[in-house]
Amino acid sequence: MSRSSSARPWWKQSIVIGPVLAVLLVAAMIQQTAFVGAGEEISSAEGSSTEEAAALAHDGYESTVLPTLTESPVPLTELAPAAQDDPEAAGQELGKHEAEGKPYSYAVTATGTVAEGEFGEVALEVDGLPEGMTVGIAVPPFGSSTALRDVGLDVQYGDFENQIAYQLVAIELNALAAEDAYGGTAPEDFVGSEVTVVGAITWSSTTGGEVTHLTIQPVSIEVAG
Repeated sequence: MSRSSSARPWWKQSIVIGPVLAVLLVAAMIQQTAFVGAGEEISSAEGSSTEEAAALAHDGYESTVLPTLTESPVPLTELAPAAQDDPEAAGQELGKHEAEGKPYSYAVTATGTVAEGEFGEVALEVDGLPEGMTVGIAVPPFGSSTALRDVGLDVQYGDFENQIAYQLVAIELNALAAEDAYGGTAPEDFVGSEVTVVGAITWSSTTGGEVTHLTIQPVSIEVAG
């Protein structure tokens, strides 16, 4: 879906973004607060680079991120068993990660039927996945997931002056992707439809154990037919 739609997407309304922005603001204030002792001074070089981070995300989204994700995404039905069998080998061959020891992220595509899901996503019922594995499609606002950044841009934490600027790259990319994937369409409008999704996933578990659920951060959702 195009980001040029004149209708204001439902997820950009103040009732949706207000709480999200409040959380991000608190995080930013904590991250960028400098605590100094007596006689110490804060160098101007320690200031925020959030403006540069936002510009990087906007400049790189269409030129780099979208082509990376859409030109040759890996079918999730192929990736999931490979990563389950050997996460490191699958990551080295098909994925990208932020740094050594960090989980791999992948450009993926999946086709399935949309169903009601947990908080922050709708479910995608996909045939051919390993037994017990489930899939969700993230719904706006995508928040702070780093999958799109880690797959689509060649950046690392050390490229930025602070953590909040580095995280802002991911947040800005997520906002652009949400607009492309959903536009003015509410997620529940997809429920019951067969769709093909293109986006990014990170192969990790929220519990620290075996990966049994994957959330796709979409850049494209196409309804069959």
